[in-house]
Amino acid sequence: MRFLERLAAGRFAVALEITPPQRHLPKVLLRRARLLGDAADAVNVIQRPDRQSSLAASLELRAAGIDPVWHLAARGMSAAEVTAAAEAARAGGIEQVLCVAGDHAANGAPGVTVREAIGLVRAAMPGVTIGATLNQYARDPARARRNLLPKLLAGATYVQTQPTFDVGGLEAELAAVRPEAEGVAAVAMAMPLLTAEAGERIAHRLGLELPGRLRDILSAGDTEAAWAYFRETVARLVESPAVQGVAIMTFEMDPPPEMGERIVAALEAAGAR
Repeated sequence: MRFLERLAAGRFAVALEITPPQRHLPKVLLRRARLLGDAADAVNVIQRPDRQSSLAASLELRAAGIDPVWHLAARGMSAAEVTAAAEAARAGGIEQVLCVAGDHAANGAPGVTVREAIGLVRAAMPGVTIGATLNQYARDPARARRNLLPKLLAGATYVQTQPTFDVGGLEAELAAVRPEAEGVAAVAMAMPLLTAEAGERIAHRLGLELPGRLRDILSAGDTEAAWAYFRETVARLVESPAVQGVAIMTFEMDPPPEMGERIVAALEAAGAR
């Protein structure tokens, strides 16, 4: 059963989030996309500067029989550019889009807002499933919640979060937005952190403080305990009534097969597979 079908049926859905290669490298792209094998219902393709575009990589994956989630980064894109990209995505059979703000535009142009991009995609791709993001670590949580509502009104039907290391904190944030997001599925991102360096870099990037127990585990260099923490997080997300799916991301851009096997084992132990 595919990602969208599982969400619609009320069954827990699993996506894998990957970074595409720097240029057109089909073998590298497919290797990354197949990290979890059949355990992933879809593959989220991140949009980053100086890499193969999310749209190009998503179209390749779709042609290879893998269900992609195209990340449309609105910043710096005009309405015409968004519409043209959406039409190309529709022609290539893409059925799921995650609309994000994206990094700073190289041309300095502000471009359309995420809300506007969602509306344009909805018009160009009838029937497409559109997601929006929620930063549970925002410095101004109330503002982040207010910014989410227009995206939902524009047509987003699910919300994807930042990497989750404190399930209780995530549940509290989702409860705060739930009154304005009735019927909207929540997909929580989960990431195995295995080293102190990885933990420091993620904490700096997201502007968060990792839970004390996780910091202690990483500082001690206890890899097995770090994996146990990840398994516990996944299990709690699967059990949580506030969460309908998970998007797995790895700190490593090109993780070894063994890491994929351990992630799948965590999903299976949690009953997600």
